Amino acid sequence: MSKLCITTISDTVGRTPLVSLSGVDGVSHGVAGEILGKLEYMNPGSSIKDRVAKHIVAQLSAKGISKSAPLVVAGPGNLAISLAMLGRSLTCLLPERTTTDRVRLLKSLGVTDIVRTLDGALPGSPEHACEIGRRIVKHRAGSVYIDEELGDWDLSACYDELAAELIEQTDGTLDALVLGVDTGNAATHLSRALKAKLPNIQIIGVEPTNSAIGEQTVDNPLARRWLCEDIGRAYAPRALLPGSIDMWIQVSDRVAYSMARRLVQGGVFAGPSSGASVAAARMYAVSACLQPSSRVAVILGDTARNYTDTLLSDDWMLAHDLLDARMVADLQRTQIEQYRAASIEDLQLPAAVTVSENDSMHYAVALMAEHDFSQVPVTGPSRRLIGYLTLSAAQTLLDNHVALPTDPVRKFMLRFNPAPRNVGSANIRKEYWLITPETPLSELSRFFESHSVAFVTDASRKFCLGIATKQDLISFLARRHTFR
Repeated sequence: MSKLCITTISDTVGRTPLVSLSGVDGVSHGVAGEILGKLEYMNPGSSIKDRVAKHIVAQLSAKGISKSAPLVVAGPGNLAISLAMLGRSLTCLLPERTTTDRVRLLKSLGVTDIVRTLDGALPGSPEHACEIGRRIVKHRAGSVYIDEELGDWDLSACYDELAAELIEQTDGTLDALVLGVDTGNAATHLSRALKAKLPNIQIIGVEPTNSAIGEQTVDNPLARRWLCEDIGRAYAPRALLPGSIDMWIQVSDRVAYSMARRLVQGGVFAGPSSGASVAAARMYAVSACLQPSSRVAVILGDTARNYTDTLLSDDWMLAHDLLDARMVADLQRTQIEQYRAASIEDLQLPAAVTVSENDSMHYAVALMAEHDFSQVPVTGPSRRLIGYLTLSAAQTLLDNHVALPTDPVRKFMLRFNPAPRNVGSANIRKEYWLITPETPLSELSRFFESHSVAFVTDASRKFCLGIATKQDLISFLARRHTFR
């Protein structure tokens, strides 16, 4: 077998890149030293927890626990994803704040038992994940409870490997390590391993604003709320040994999410907890007055791809006030101001050419070819718009003899569905969006984020008045810029 072929997915865990973040907007400005990102999200399961899962699986095997033994796993979801990726059957205990993206990924990995737990529940309370997990294990013979926070698993070797990689990749020149803190295991073991080789290194712990880890205090946990996942606790985790952290930095949700978006824009696809860590690294670098030769490494432990409904959604970010002022201004300029109240009427579209649902496939294809159309609207009774037919689909159907030239268009057209989508329906329909000449171009631009063509109708959707594509928008902006 070729040396380039790796036999198991677990063999790909680790050896993640260490890259300079100087090209990311807002990271290096005014900072004398160099900020480096350890891309732990490039592990096969897209998080640092792949390292943890690999070592837990090895310890399970060493204890003689069968691979088929069900696991009950507590945590924000990344450890559960990693264990499922390694072929383990499990029940997952997830905090309420965990994104639906992780839930979907877990389900696609075969995890069907997902239990949501209360954010901020204190150890010993019935609502805490540990207590819920123990109750589940008690009633499931042969199951094993896995919770990093309890310290039941020896993770020293796991983080020794990570520390060795950092030292090797920086040639032993590393002034500080910045990482988000949750269970405390990574902070404890990395601090121990790195300080054994680099006694003067500073370990900077990062937590969200309202988290209580660095404070070492306990108050009302339900009053401590934040959105950033994978970091922070309403109490100090017992796996975090005193003295492991040299400095604590709290980062607000807005700063964390805005920095994460800047990382994505800079080609670093890291999640909100990584955004918090990079923002904290910048804060530390500025306050510590680093020398030009100084190096600060940041653990980027999770991928932005786990946050399509949150971090990567402009609407969600705006609704939760998580974009900084410059990002809000850029978004407003992109979505609204560049169109300056223009509507579809300003595109000056040519009148629409349509076919009837009773016209033949041959006629529809010939019409599209004659006018150089890639699609044509289809009308029903009283010339009402009911759907459309694309040239590529029609030609494929005819070439493969699925459709006959004499077949009516209604047999193969894509129909609009004016009613709410029926999941159990066998008919495939295209959900209809009402678009009129008065529709603002800013709304049309958002429509094109998920559609290739817009059919413009009157308000009653009786007549098709024109067809618009993203190219029409681009041409409009080009004309406006030319005559500005």
